[in-house]
Amino acid sequence: MKTRVISAIVGLILLLGVLLLFETAVLDVAVALLSVIAVTEMVKAVGLFENKKFALVCAAFAALFSSSYYHSFGSIASFVEFGFGVVVLLFVLTNHKEIKVTDAAFAFFFTVFIPKAFSTLLLFRNYGAPESYFLVITSLAVAWLNDTCAYFSGYFFGSRKLCPEISPKKTVEGAIGGVFGDVIICSIIAFVFGLVTGQQVNWVSFVIFVPIGAVAAIFGDLCASVIKRQFGVKDYGNIMPGHGGVMDRFDSWIFVAPILYMWNIYLPMI
Repeated sequence: MKTRVISAIVGLILLLGVLLLFETAVLDVAVALLSVIAVTEMVKAVGLFENKKFALVCAAFAALFSSSYYHSFGSIASFVEFGFGVVVLLFVLTNHKEIKVTDAAFAFFFTVFIPKAFSTLLLFRNYGAPESYFLVITSLAVAWLNDTCAYFSGYFFGSRKLCPEISPKKTVEGAIGGVFGDVIICSIIAFVFGLVTGQQVNWVSFVIFVPIGAVAAIFGDLCASVIKRQFGVKDYGNIMPGHGGVMDRFDSWIFVAPILYMWNIYLPMI
């Protein structure tokens, strides 16, 4: 428990540092680093990390896909992803005894999916302060508070298993408590943010989104759990002692953030 608490404190300090330098190149570096580590964790989970060249190529493309420069490619971006797919297939052809097509497809999907999810932070930055900060804080709060509220709700009231074969400890009561807890605590955070910044929060949009985001967080967490079970992995990594890897911490967030970004386009929260 002590190790877990210390890791959490260190992680929060690093997060605060990135937020303070949110409009600088520090964010670009953080997004690229998180993407590379997360993709490497997934490549390792599927058992392809031993092929160093393949792992290195996936990491390189993860860095590219997560960069603001890549997002300026426009329609060319799809051809870059096509090119990456060709490279992955070349690895399968030349290493067919080591690399299965299904595993390579898994690596390809997450090398594209994960960096694009993390690059949502760069899209949030485009709004400018204080809206960008509000979106980042909301996405993190919805994802992480849902997990915390679900844990305590399940601990005290849980009786019916949600997905016993995928995540035995999760309960229906915990999931419901996680959603309601998310709405209450995130609303308090939004209220305080409005008071501090003087911004008017669109409460209709906010209150409707939070439970949707909470359900997305649960979905992301379950997806990460089923991957672990199918590949026999306990944790994706150990970069955060007591918490696991980057994917163990951001598995729910990478689903919440993109949905929040799209939601805010049509129903702005500020």
